Amino acid sequence: MANFLVDVEIPEGIIEITENTIENHRNVRSVKIPESVLVIGDRAFADCVNLKEIKIPSTVMAIGKYAFYNCASLESIEIPEGIAVIDDGTFADCISCESIVLSETVTGIKEKAFANCTGVKNLVLPSNLTSCAANAFPNSRKYLCVNKAYRYQNGMMVNTENNMLLFYDGEDETVVTPPDCRGISYRAFYKTKAKCVRVSEGVSSISDEAFAGTSGVSVIMPESIDYIELSAFDGSSKILCHKGSYAETWCRESGLKQLEDEIA
Repeated sequence: MANFLVDVEIPEGIIEITENTIENHRNVRSVKIPESVLVIGDRAFADCVNLKEIKIPSTVMAIGKYAFYNCASLESIEIPEGIAVIDDGTFADCISCESIVLSETVTGIKEKAFANCTGVKNLVLPSNLTSCAANAFPNSRKYLCVNKAYRYQNGMMVNTENNMLLFYDGEDETVVTPPDCRGISYRAFYKTKAKCVRVSEGVSSISDEAFAGTSGVSVIMPESIDYIELSAFDGSSKILCHKGSYAETWCRESGLKQLEDEIA
């Protein structure tokens, strides 16, 4: 028996759309989402390969991992006000997508969020990202720079509005962060080729997993650091700090190895 495409209307009163809310994902042609929906869960619309368009209501506060994965016919993506993070693989493999519009409330874009969205012709990005994975887009170093707030230089992507270093994806093993940088974002150096990173004076914060997964990396810390997330480094990281600084106290209390050489 042939599979017929169907139009789906989510009942009013539904708060969360889950992977099991819609049956036969591959047969879905269109979906109407009521304003009662607050969450679109993990893989909620994954593999809706015939879904061409969808309107996400402004009531939605969160969209889960791989929620629209492999919606291969989806032509456009518009994220309304209220969404703060585009999660892992949320729109990966939406190969027909030609337009992506993200509202200014989006501050983070995670791993492979828009992977393989290679046909994009119109891209509107927020200017206030505080984190963005290097592999969020097919070529993040090019995609982000369509917004003048983002500068890519020496393998590093910096948001010039808030001076956050979003990611490093260069080839150099020795890296010096830009002088205007004020923060190192989530997973900025995650699993990179960096072996030694000198964090410039003026940087005040190091975010979650900023240097995690970069085996044996040595990080030279400035005196300006006054906040470090607990998971910023993994156990193989080596830190060089100024005596009496916040970073030295943090390393001692967290049990992280400190280099014995003096900072030049």
